[in-house]
Amino acid sequence: MADFERDRALMIRLWRMWGSRAADLSDQQWTTDTRLPGWTVRDLYVHITPSVMIDMLATPTADGAAKVTSAAEMLRVFNADPTVAELRHGQMAEMVRQLAVDADRATMATRFVSEFPAAFERLTGLNRATVIPHPFLDSVALGAFIDVAILETTIHWLDVADAVGGPPPESMALERTRDILAAVPDPLTFVEAASGRSDPAILPVMR
Repeated sequence: MADFERDRALMIRLWRMWGSRAADLSDQQWTTDTRLPGWTVRDLYVHITPSVMIDMLATPTADGAAKVTSAAEMLRVFNADPTVAELRHGQMAEMVRQLAVDADRATMATRFVSEFPAAFERLTGLNRATVIPHPFLDSVALGAFIDVAILETTIHWLDVADAVGGPPPESMALERTRDILAAVPDPLTFVEAASGRSDPAILPVMR
């Protein structure tokens, strides 16, 4: 339970960082292109919106053991077939762009600063071992699910900061993201490459 509360607190701090930055952006910055082709700052805010995640956690937990128990495993599954991954990302991008048309800064700032944290804090009876249903993976451990949420929120914050400026993510978020990404490749291959003993094309580990 303590580990989940630590993760919940980190997630809420990240959301509030996003919300505070949204409140300070100009209209021009809100629609600025990011280094992700086809994605604006506004698009990334809509993409990171955690409404679906909170709704999933509010539903009854799944029975039995989780089919996927780590964030690294989730990323391996999602990126196993590059063609399928690219198609999925393209579909996601188009859906986000359609939703983002009506997204305004003030509303998003309020939601990230107060609404999402309040909704997340109201959820009870959860821990990292809680098994939750997943639309693509059957079921996942909550620890894996929230780790991926932390990773995506951190990485896309770097995309936003690159486009319009902003503070660096806190060290806990960066270290968690680093650890997840490092766990995706085969351990031996990663160690050999990271230590300069070999030069395999193991990066990127996610798209």
